[in-house]
Amino acid sequence: MYLITDQSEISDVPVGIPFMFGDESSEKFIVRLMEYEILYQAALMSGYPFDFKQILSDNGYKNLESFGYDKTVYMDINDKFEYKGKFEAGCVTDVRSPDSLFKRHMKDAAVYVDITKLKELHIMPIWLDKIEDAISTNIHNFAVFNPHLYNKKLDGMYGGIELVAPGKNLIIIDVSSSIPKGVAATCLALSKNLCNSFYADLLITGNSSSLYNHDEVSTLDMTTVYDTHGGGQECAQFRKIITESDREYATAIVFGDNHSPSQSWGREPAIDRAIGKKLCTWKINKLVSFHTTSAYHTAGYADWFDCTDIDKVCDWVKYLDV
Repeated sequence: MYLITDQSEISDVPVGIPFMFGDESSEKFIVRLMEYEILYQAALMSGYPFDFKQILSDNGYKNLESFGYDKTVYMDINDKFEYKGKFEAGCVTDVRSPDSLFKRHMKDAAVYVDITKLKELHIMPIWLDKIEDAISTNIHNFAVFNPHLYNKKLDGMYGGIELVAPGKNLIIIDVSSSIPKGVAATCLALSKNLCNSFYADLLITGNSSSLYNHDEVSTLDMTTVYDTHGGGQECAQFRKIITESDREYATAIVFGDNHSPSQSWGREPAIDRAIGKKLCTWKINKLVSFHTTSAYHTAGYADWFDCTDIDKVCDWVKYLDV
């Protein structure tokens, strides 16, 4: 598999070899993500109970950390929830330091993003044993028949084929302190590939919120994005983004937990969800929710979207410290 860090590099990829988009600075994180995937799936295939953290340690992954957010909700095998308060609070360090959370996120042995679930939805290229099934599609080449086109050869309105752009999509990633850093940084590391594959804009929210148009995403450095937005929680900027202009998205893919723009982050007044839906000027035709802890709730930063066509993806995050 090739890692493409610039659009111009696509022409250098041999035909038939799958590729994904990402940052050069994130290459070692993406490689480690794939290594984790190999080890985790091999352990599952064995059919035996296993300690994933111990497996990582035995295979040379040192200084592994546990997710330490206070009162973390853990998911057991029956998809029920229980609170376990035995881990330290204050896992969030200064994201501006050289030892930022983004650079340490793959040491987080408490959380595993289930790549298999993402593969099933074709959110990212399939690799390893599924590599032969990977198909690269140019989503801009949508050919449709337009019956109103003038045919010069036949001298009449006989129609013809024209290319039209597909509807744009949206990806929202919550990188606040309540999201395990392994989840937030994994989603960010893969976000360039997601936005390219889905022709999507990218909305990041945490201690600040920013909307990046599709054509901007390829120029971003996701380490810098995490250092800028990761950690805290705000709502004022997010509210402004989704209420200040009219936009329509075919599909919104939202990663997050219960935290929502309706809540009073940063001393902003709380706003009822129903009122938020009236204030929001964005139209979302379909919503795909990736909630980090619940199989029943929609990710909170989708709360203001008035959308009835909703898919809730569960079991994409595994809490391993239980």
